[in-house]
Order: sequence, then C-alpha cells, then structure tokens
Amino acid sequence: APVVEFFGIPLEDAQDVVFVLDVSGSMTESAQGALAQIRVRPRPVPAADPLAAPAPPPAPVVAPRKIDVAQSELVDVLERLPPGTRLNVLWFQSDVEGAAQTLFVLDEAARATAIELVWDLGAAGSTALAPALRTAYMMNPRRVVLLSDGLGNVGGDADAIVRDAREAIRGGLRIDAIGIGTGHDAALLDTLARESGGLYQPL
Repeated sequence: APVVEFFGIPLEDAQDVVFVLDVSGSMTESAQGALAQIRVRPRPVPAADPLAAPAPPPAPVVAPRKIDVAQSELVDVLERLPPGTRLNVLWFQSDVEGAAQTLFVLDEAARATAIELVWDLGAAGSTALAPALRTAYMMNPRRVVLLSDGLGNVGGDADAIVRDAREAIRGGLRIDAIGIGTGHDAALLDTLARESGGLYQPL
C-alpha cells in the first residue's frame, strides 16, 4: 500500500503520534509557493434534504488559505492511517485544544470524530507554540508531527521550546516539523527535527 505522508513526511511507522497544528491568525493568509501547488479538496457537503429550500449557488473559487491546505492534508492522513494507531491531534492559537485528553486508539468512530474536528477548525489569535508542544510531550508519544507558520509568542520563546524538546528527546521522542511560508522559525524547526532524528519540511 502507498505510504501515508503528511506534507511529504512518511508516517509508515507512526505509532503513538501527536499531530500539533498551528491555527493562529496568520494561517488565514493565502497559500504561497509550493504550498499553493498542493491540491486542496473541499470539505464534504451533506446530502441535500429533498424537502428543503434549494441550496444557494456555490461560492466563487478563491485561492486556498494556509489553514485550508493544512486541514485537507491532515484529513487525508487521518483517513489513511491504519486502525489501531494510537494518536492525538492538538491545535493551538492563543491557547491549546485537542481531540482528546491523551492518546486514543484509532477505530472508525474515533477516525470520524477526529476528521470532523479538523474540518471544523478556524484560525485566529496568537501562537502558543511552547504550550502546545509541552502538552504533546505530556502525552508521552513516540513521535510529534508539528506544523507551524509563525513564531511562538505565547508561553515561551525559542530557547524555552528547545530546552523542553531536548528533555523529551532524551526520552526517545522524534519530532517532525513542517514550516509554512516565510514567517516560520526555520532555525527552530530544523533544530527540533535534526536533534530528534526527525525530518524538517519547509514549504
């Protein structure tokens, strides 16, 4: 079977994995460069009720936003990961939220719930990158897959993020990092990935 990938990062051996997704306000900006070339599928539309009023005409096609591409890619991953995978999905802006309190086992009900949560995400606020990663580490995953387009400006700076990560890395954690756009902290994401044996993917 084809290898499951998230923005080009292979996930064939992903188990006990936490996806950490930036949904800060800058994620509403239009996708640029390589990111804009990624096909974005629209959210599925529920079947129309034959007794309901006619649906309005479709909205005009506009350039995808960064958040649209991220949602589409993560939904594709969630659809393709094998049953039994232990995972969680966290998203952060000014604060941190998640699909569950800890890692959960992917069955069809959990898959459907996680996909619906991802489709429902909106982007606003600041960038609580340090708290989001600390929350992920507390779940004791083997792997964290981080996507961010900006600089952490809530709850800790880059030095704090590296310090926290190094402690988790000593316990065997791998961090893969996807940096979107020109505003992300390339040096930070590269450090997190390189020191943990993960991959850094700038887009």
